Amino acid sequence: MHIHDQPCRIVLAITGGGAGTIEQLLKYGGGSATLLEATVPYSSKALDDLIGRKPDKYASPMTVRAMAMAAYRRSLSLSEDDELIRNKDLMGLAASCKLSTGSDEREGREHEIYVAVQSFDRTVVRSLRLGKARSRQEEEHIATCMVIDSIAKECGWDGEMLPDRLLGDGEFIKEREASVSEEIAQMLARPDSIMKRPDLKHDVFRLNLKGEEVADKPEIIFSGSFNPCHRNHIVMAEQAFWKLGKKVHFEISVTNVDKPPIDFISLQERLDSLKEYRDKDFLGNIYLTVAPLFIQKAQIFENTTFIIGADTANRLFKVRYYRNEDDMKNMLTEFREKNIHFLVFRRKDVELRIETEISDLCEIVPLEDYEDNGISSSAIRKEMDIE
Repeated sequence: MHIHDQPCRIVLAITGGGAGTIEQLLKYGGGSATLLEATVPYSSKALDDLIGRKPDKYASPMTVRAMAMAAYRRSLSLSEDDELIRNKDLMGLAASCKLSTGSDEREGREHEIYVAVQSFDRTVVRSLRLGKARSRQEEEHIATCMVIDSIAKECGWDGEMLPDRLLGDGEFIKEREASVSEEIAQMLARPDSIMKRPDLKHDVFRLNLKGEEVADKPEIIFSGSFNPCHRNHIVMAEQAFWKLGKKVHFEISVTNVDKPPIDFISLQERLDSLKEYRDKDFLGNIYLTVAPLFIQKAQIFENTTFIIGADTANRLFKVRYYRNEDDMKNMLTEFREKNIHFLVFRRKDVELRIETEISDLCEIVPLEDYEDNGISSSAIRKEMDIE
């Protein structure tokens, strides 16, 4: 199969190994039919800038999926004049590798190759842990083959990944994937120039977990990343349910302000962590949006009380997080016009500062009713080994 004969257009992001992929795609001619752009974010700062954060591990399934999503978003921006339906041929493909560094390598250091593909409605990640009896050049060759094979596979090839002769005993490629519906996929199938427009019509997708009709005009919403949903989230939701007497609806924005959107494997993990509580009385619907900012959420969910923690409250109501004081005042005016309120929960070791002039917007849950135990989602992910 010849990759360039297929209707696939790709942005590549490769770090740590596998850069030979770029040469392989271009050396035979016709590369412009497939490759839109290739980048090698080799320094940690370059990779941080690509995915909008400093990852827990630079070579991991989670990191390479974020790289692939950033590459997919870039492919949309490079093709934004095309008809939207053609965006189904666009892909972001990424590789993050930890390969041999030679004789001075730290003992016990694992050699790993991670490849991820982000397309219109699917996220795929492939992982390979290598044995130790290879040179750097041999490992680079395997990484390049794994990336090329991933491209071929996504473009329609149904053969085996990598020839058997390249893999040793105990070496095998693990694959994980997640797909989403057309409606959810379409939420991300717009380039940044459209997604960041102030007049963007905010898409909303509702998930009903209970198999029963729950009111479509939610009065209490808990917005967050829920990566994963954990005990503190649930205690907050239960307290809000008991206090206000209304079901709590959860909202996840699949887009972020300064980093790539959520990939579909990560989205599936977050939804699964919420689905564990589908039988609880407090749980309403789950809403997926493209509204990372509360001013955007207010435009979607009027007449709503949002559950927030102390950290969020301190950021939301402080001028230093805005371009100027007028920006914050305009936001507060819109909150009042749309009848938006906030139920604020304290966090351990975080001083909560709610100014008098915004007290009409906020109700603070007393310390004797709830105080966050300080555990973070990142600590929970590490404990659960979520990648």
